[in-house]
Amino acid sequence: MLVTPLTPVIGAEVSAVDLTGVLKPELTDALHQELMKHHVLFFREQNLTAQELTDFATNFGPIAGPHHTYPALPGHPSVMVLDTNPDNPPDSAEWHSDLTFQPSSAFASVLQGVIIPPVGGDTLWSSLFAVHDALPSGLRRDLEDLSAVHDLGSFRNQAFAEGGSEKVDQLMASVGSAAHPIIDHHPVTGRPFINVNETFTIHVLGMSRPESHRLLTFLFDFINRPQFHVRLRWHPGTIALWDNRGSQHYAVDDYLPHRRVMHRVVVTADQRQPSKS
Repeated sequence: MLVTPLTPVIGAEVSAVDLTGVLKPELTDALHQELMKHHVLFFREQNLTAQELTDFATNFGPIAGPHHTYPALPGHPSVMVLDTNPDNPPDSAEWHSDLTFQPSSAFASVLQGVIIPPVGGDTLWSSLFAVHDALPSGLRRDLEDLSAVHDLGSFRNQAFAEGGSEKVDQLMASVGSAAHPIIDHHPVTGRPFINVNETFTIHVLGMSRPESHRLLTFLFDFINRPQFHVRLRWHPGTIALWDNRGSQHYAVDDYLPHRRVMHRVVVTADQRQPSKS
């Protein structure tokens, strides 16, 4: 296995490794270690079947069932299909960490390119560890005791289109919201990171709405600085594995009228995470 870092703060390409079949425990342990170090790993020319993609994800922990909005691949309830085209425009051109509106955010995601547009359709990831470390020390002290509310964000759009305000209320009631510290700590490495994202974070607790808006806008703009990012140009069979804790991603929506199809499996919990004593 050869690991090539892509930026100083986030991202590495892993080569000379085959992800099909049953992986040896020492290989998955090594991949987990590299994921803790680089936060997102890229694998080229894998072309996994839906079952192989699911099997690969289960090396890292339990996997999620069907998504509340996106469809699953028939016969594979844990494989989410992201099929975007002129009739189903992309909706993830926003910086976000997956499912932070839940009390315990998902550990990781595995995403494979299936149909890739001839140009465009890249994905970016941002290191929230690097964002934290680059903030002025005084601001970090001010943020230490603050928490923010995360909710469904723009998932409201599809719910409203399907059933108006009543459908939105039903989805909000079933999914709910969560409060997370603005400065959180990675459960494996202990590194601090900024835990807000422009998709799901809506309010800083203990602040007025205008104060919260100004602080969150500053943090969202800071996260968007290129020195914290890595960018992936997809090819069919490319796989990305990322740690959702301490990173965000952004799917660039610049490829219409072309079609882009991705398969994703979410790992809900890190089976290598130390247990709380």
